[in-house]
Amino acid sequence: MALVNYGSSCSSDDSNDESDKCDTNPALLPGKIAEPPPIVTRIRARPALKRTLPDALSLLGAKRAALTTSEDHLDDPAEHDGRVRSFKHERGNWATYVYIAAHSEQLEDVQEVSKEALADVLHDLHTIEDLHISLSRTVVLQYHHIDSFVESLRNKLEVTASFSISLSRLHIYTNEERTRTFIAFKVDEMHFDKMHQLMTKVDGVMTEYRLQRFYEDPSFHISFLWCLGDKVSVLNENLDTLKSAINVSLGESKAFSLFIQEIICKSGNKEFVFKLK
Repeated sequence: MALVNYGSSCSSDDSNDESDKCDTNPALLPGKIAEPPPIVTRIRARPALKRTLPDALSLLGAKRAALTTSEDHLDDPAEHDGRVRSFKHERGNWATYVYIAAHSEQLEDVQEVSKEALADVLHDLHTIEDLHISLSRTVVLQYHHIDSFVESLRNKLEVTASFSISLSRLHIYTNEERTRTFIAFKVDEMHFDKMHQLMTKVDGVMTEYRLQRFYEDPSFHISFLWCLGDKVSVLNENLDTLKSAINVSLGESKAFSLFIQEIICKSGNKEFVFKLK
């Protein structure tokens, strides 16, 4: 078999001018072991990190939605015949007021007679269970002040003598927000001074604790029926009809009397009674 000569990468027939084109890299010469080309690694400098303090979100995590606990109070007007709280309930704040309880069978009869007389005018009249005469506004008292507040009232009120009052005049009232209307009996004028003296003593304690005093022009009364909204005009238009029905119920006296021998302070679910002399 004939041998085939492939020749070198440079032809011997080429002229000397072409000899510089031959690959004379020592690494490819006979007897030399080819060494790999050096590997150049580029190291990129990292930018300097700015040192900052961790924020609250990274430490504590996202803020959770507030959860209602058993101690929180959710006020639902539907649970109170549509009545709306005058001020927000907060822990540690106790709604407080001073009053005279007015227990009277005559008034209970008047309530029923009045509802019947006004049935064609107002269908949503409600009876008031805890009949009373207010001697203060409803104020917000801090829990840790309750004991000393009550003691101050006791010292001022229990030196007062018991007395009787009469009530014969009908009057229509609304609350300050005009969200409720009340039908009431006013205390007769002849007893106004004695009632005002009691109120003044209560006002003195309110001032001591920087709480709101009673009205400058007080109207002492017993509310016995109420309804939602401002219905003063409607009830005044039918006041004569109501008076006639009530007079029949009261009989010849056309009034009823009340013997006052104790004052009550209610603070939240606590009740304090002050006995008069």
